[in-house]
Amino acid sequence: MARPPPFRRFTHPDGRQWEIRLVGSVVELRITSDGETVSRQRKFDAPVLGANDLDASVREQLAEGFTEHTPPDWKRRLDELVTFWEADDAGFDADVLRAQLIEGGEPLAKEAIEKLTWWETGQPRDPNLSRAWLREHVDGVLPVVLLALRYPDAQVLLHVDALLAELKEPGVIECLLSIVEHPTPNDGDRPAYMPLAALLALGKPDEDTAGRLAHALDSDDFRVRDVAAAVLAEFSEDDGLFNILYRRRTVARESDGMCWAMLRAAEVRRPTELRDFLKWMQKSPRFRTPGYAERIGNAMAKLKNR
Repeated sequence: MARPPPFRRFTHPDGRQWEIRLVGSVVELRITSDGETVSRQRKFDAPVLGANDLDASVREQLAEGFTEHTPPDWKRRLDELVTFWEADDAGFDADVLRAQLIEGGEPLAKEAIEKLTWWETGQPRDPNLSRAWLREHVDGVLPVVLLALRYPDAQVLLHVDALLAELKEPGVIECLLSIVEHPTPNDGDRPAYMPLAALLALGKPDEDTAGRLAHALDSDDFRVRDVAAAVLAEFSEDDGLFNILYRRRTVARESDGMCWAMLRAAEVRRPTELRDFLKWMQKSPRFRTPGYAERIGNAMAKLKNR
């Protein structure tokens, strides 16, 4: 679903503020005077009629002495991303990333935001055009790519994860762990996407990251548990990482994502300790889809050969 456009903002020398936008065929107004804001709506039979009314209203306000101060769309979107980071993880200094991007100049920042927006709108249709441009200019635009880890669009989140996995920049780990430890609220207003591909691309977690993933396994949020388990499973040949995961084998039964992580650990490490867990998966009606049943059976067969 398309998000509503921003309000156009106007101010008067006497301190009044006036805002307007068109959402579908509804013109929405916000008028602020003496510290009080009044909201109004005007509904029309067609969007074009609403657009005509908006244009006429703007002309009237300009004639009354109002001046437009609407920030450019790219700047508004950038500020929006910073606001999301501040709301989700107050301890993360997203302003630093914004400042780093702006240091490269507004033209570069504007185009970087435009390329992210292409992924959101599907225009142009080839998503690789955005990826190629962002890769080419990565030294200057990496900060906005990281800010886009909280972009309010599922397609953009998917493409950003894939791009970061391709880049394999070790310095992005703090941003990725922020998403894991402080995920987007699970309330449906914004999509939540865990950057699993990017985390896996960075290779085996170091001691600090492993400790934080271990803590994430105890989260009440299944999204957090599942992504932490998936990373630990992929590198479970390491005794310490496997033990972190194995100790949660009882809790793992409550989450399909953690169950698949246990299965992946069995495929990667082939530990006989997971034989009972795989037997339970075989018997559970939750995992009887043909493809998954075959995968569990193959993992069991490899354990029997040890």
